[in-house]
Amino acid sequence: MARTLSSLSRLILHSFENNEERMLHEIYKDHIQAKSKKEIYNTIYRLVQQELLTVDGERYTLAQAGRQLIHKFFPKKDGIWKIIIFDIPEKKRYVRTVLRTKLESLGFKKWQNSIWISPYIIDPEIELELNELANHYFVRLIKTKDINFTDDLEKMFAK
Repeated sequence: MARTLSSLSRLILHSFENNEERMLHEIYKDHIQAKSKKEIYNTIYRLVQQELLTVDGERYTLAQAGRQLIHKFFPKKDGIWKIIIFDIPEKKRYVRTVLRTKLESLGFKKWQNSIWISPYIIDPEIELELNELANHYFVRLIKTKDINFTDDLEKMFAK
C-alpha cells in the first residue's frame, strides 16, 4: 500500500536531505512559523512510528525508508539518464508487474514496453535491488549522458 504523508511530514523529511542528523530544536526552528510545536512534535512522532526517522534522545536521523521517500517526493536530476531494459518471461508475469510498479513509484516512465527511463538520481539501495534482479532475469540498468535526441524525453519529465 502506498504511503500518504501530510505536507508537514514531507517538509520535515525534506529538511533532512542534506543533514544526516538533526536536533529537535532545529526542526522546530525550521517549521514553527507554519505550525505549532505540538503539531510538529506529533508529526515527528508519527514519522518515527512509521520508521521514516530514528531517534536517539533529541537527535533525529533519516531512516532508509525516509531517504527513499525523499527521492520519490523530491527527485533530483543529475544529468545522467537511467534506462532500465528487461525481458521477463510470461510465466514470470508477476515479477514483471512488480518491477513496473516499482519503477513507476521511483519516477521512471515507460519509454517502450520493456524500456523505462528516468533523469533522476537513483538511491543506491535500488541499484542493489536491480543488480539482484539481473542475477535471475534479464534486467539491465544503463546510465548515460549521451542520447542523440532527448526533446521527447525532456517533455516526459517536465513538471
